[in-house]
Amino acid sequence: MKGISKDFAGKSALRDVDITFRKGTVHAIVGENGAGKSTLMNILSGALEPTSGKITIDEQEVIFHGPQDASRMGIGMVYQHFMLVPTLRVWQNAVMGNEPRRAGGLIDKAAAIRKIQETCQVYGIQLNPEQMVGTMTVGEQQRIELLKVMMRDASYIILDEPTAVLTPQETQQLCANIKALKAIGKTIIFISHKLEEVMDIADEITVLRLGEKITTISAQEASADALVRMMVGRQVDLTGYPAAVEPGDVVLQVDHLCTRRTEFSSGLQDISFQLHAGEVLGIAGVDGNGQTELIDAILGMQRISGGAIYKNGEDLTRLSAAGIRRRGLSLIPPDRQKQGLVLSNSILMNTVLGCEKDSRFCKKGLLRMAKLRRHTQDLLQEYDVRMPSVNAGAGELSGGNQQKVILAREFGIRSGDLILAVNPTRGLDVGAIEFVYRRIEEQKRAGKAVLLVSTELSEILRLSDRIAVFFKGRCMGILPRQEATTEQIGSYMMGIGKEETASCQ
Repeated sequence: MKGISKDFAGKSALRDVDITFRKGTVHAIVGENGAGKSTLMNILSGALEPTSGKITIDEQEVIFHGPQDASRMGIGMVYQHFMLVPTLRVWQNAVMGNEPRRAGGLIDKAAAIRKIQETCQVYGIQLNPEQMVGTMTVGEQQRIELLKVMMRDASYIILDEPTAVLTPQETQQLCANIKALKAIGKTIIFISHKLEEVMDIADEITVLRLGEKITTISAQEASADALVRMMVGRQVDLTGYPAAVEPGDVVLQVDHLCTRRTEFSSGLQDISFQLHAGEVLGIAGVDGNGQTELIDAILGMQRISGGAIYKNGEDLTRLSAAGIRRRGLSLIPPDRQKQGLVLSNSILMNTVLGCEKDSRFCKKGLLRMAKLRRHTQDLLQEYDVRMPSVNAGAGELSGGNQQKVILAREFGIRSGDLILAVNPTRGLDVGAIEFVYRRIEEQKRAGKAVLLVSTELSEILRLSDRIAVFFKGRCMGILPRQEATTEQIGSYMMGIGKEETASCQ
């Protein structure tokens, strides 16, 4: 890629970027959210056309007018935000656009499933071809995206934050797969914010900042501290222990909570815990072991089959989802684009989403736009949202800035005394992660109760005062942070250890 520049509405997203990818290597690209990584890869995959610059493959210039042109040249991309149809099954999503057909043009389902099973076996991917995608966890959906590219036998594979939703074990398996692909001559372009992964898997690393290339160095020359300084221009430290705050009264109490087992879920089985004001309770576990059911049950979005949920002593069990939210719950959802924002709406309206009837901005059923605009601009400035204007679409923002809009709304406008934070730093760079950590701890110091669900064990250990570990819908144990070790938590995550409670039918 030579002299690649890209402008959007007169604003420069990339400026004169040069990168060479060598065959049979892993080339990592790192940078803050908004640095231009995804824009650059969208150009290489044919989803965008550059404003200027050129792409050559084996010294021959190529011009892509769409992803199919890039695909024909052997380039495949796994996107950070999934390109799946939730109402179709796994096998239908996996072969979409490349369907095997029988005589007469009908799709050959048996051949499609056979190809999927063969690919899954080769790359160690576990999926049920008949499962509806909309019923699957985020981690399982990521595996479908990986499967799609592997099935097309691409020579150049772009992975955009591929481990953002994977467990440590799944990440190890993916890294093993990448090394195997490299060994047979595949070229892997690896975008990640996890610098330890980058240095482990990459041969070369390119750093982007504010749309410009800072440097390309070999992985042997790199260190995490040096990469962070090049990415954000300062030192960032994400290690340490949770902020010391004296816990207050019980805000959330979950008593013997059960949800029904289904074909795709083991359900919650007799879950009990208390969460205090000024405390962070972390829920650790491999994705898909009951964390989603717990959050949905608390929010009133999943029917419970036994037990009860209390907030400040009030039984939430029979309330509607809207009624529960009105009782002071703030939510950082697991998927900011599908569950946290309306991407086609303005940043302004997303900042007040769900809070339109707040008396600060609403009078006699009408929004007071001037007051709302003033308040929103000040709030977004406080949360360091980098945007063209409050009238720009939320879809125009980088992932990190989208997450900051959600934080501004949930912490700055809704401001509940109970915060449900689900994978709050998924897909964020180190600078944005530090920002999210700081804001969560500010809420904790202000006496808020925080229920943190995260597949990042380092995040759980950094922020949590106590850690509950889930396995197949059961709580295997609740550990004080001072006593928690990675080994013990890992054992509980695999179902090894004493259960906190008995199971419930």
